[in-house]
Amino acid sequence: MNKKTKKSMRKYFFAILILSASLAIQQASYAYWIWTPQTGTWINPKWAVKDTPAEQFDWAMRFYKAKDYKKAVDEFLKLVRYYPQAELAAEAQYYAGQSFERLEEYEQAFLAYQKAIETYPFSKRMEEMIEREFEIGNKFYAGERVKLWGIPTFPSVWKAIEIYQKVVDNAPYGKYADQALYKIGECYKKGGDYQAARLAFQKLIDEHPESKLAEEANFQVGLCASQASLKPTYDQSVTNEALKEIEDFSRRHPESKLTAEADKMHQALREKKAQSDFSIAEFYWKQKQYSSAEIYYRNIVENYPETATAKTAEERLRFIEKRTKK
Repeated sequence: MNKKTKKSMRKYFFAILILSASLAIQQASYAYWIWTPQTGTWINPKWAVKDTPAEQFDWAMRFYKAKDYKKAVDEFLKLVRYYPQAELAAEAQYYAGQSFERLEEYEQAFLAYQKAIETYPFSKRMEEMIEREFEIGNKFYAGERVKLWGIPTFPSVWKAIEIYQKVVDNAPYGKYADQALYKIGECYKKGGDYQAARLAFQKLIDEHPESKLAEEANFQVGLCASQASLKPTYDQSVTNEALKEIEDFSRRHPESKLTAEADKMHQALREKKAQSDFSIAEFYWKQKQYSSAEIYYRNIVENYPETATAKTAEERLRFIEKRTKK
């Protein structure tokens, strides 16, 4: 056999080898696909749903019990996707949420529970799912980080607010509604939005007057109004409102353990009111418009006599009186 013939034979065998490998791959690939006359499509048994909802649910539960929660999520959601009207669909959606929780994918868990609540409102798991949402909200309130493409990014009280609000929306007078409203108020306080916080606490008082949290919420309304009044401004309407709220709290809860703290807050607000008038008086003082300044100094002495600012105002009044006598 000459060299030319040997070379041709090698090419021939090489081509046969490639063809055989290609056919083997194709056969292996086709082995995973089956034609279904019912749907008129090819399906891959590896990804196919089981023949009945019960079989699919049992199949998913195998992974759940084996703590393969990632696979369990896929299988539970497959049941919901292919058998949305089945009795077990609500249960599968619930277990998808449970699986996400065990994977510490808390936002996805919340979304899974919320979908179950909205899609299957008669689920026997309703109260339990609302509880799970409330607990997930607590995790974000405590500093759980929002994930972006599976990567933890930053803590978010706003995500907690979103979840707590859904708890309230799902059951406005349910077991966790008053607690969720209180937490919403606390979240807004964390974010520095005292007006929104105040509204949340007030809603708790209005809608759940018998709640164990109502007294504390009443105090928080005054506290938030007080914090909002700390913004530098001559407009004292916010401070006046804060004083009103705190006085209302002390009137409603004279025996409360928070009364002493409310009294301190009340005194601080009165001091702020006095300081505001003093600032206006000082403006006229510097302009040597003593008669106008006197009006504000005297108002401080007469209406806020217990404040530290009143002592300074008295000194200014004595100066004006001496000047007038000359």
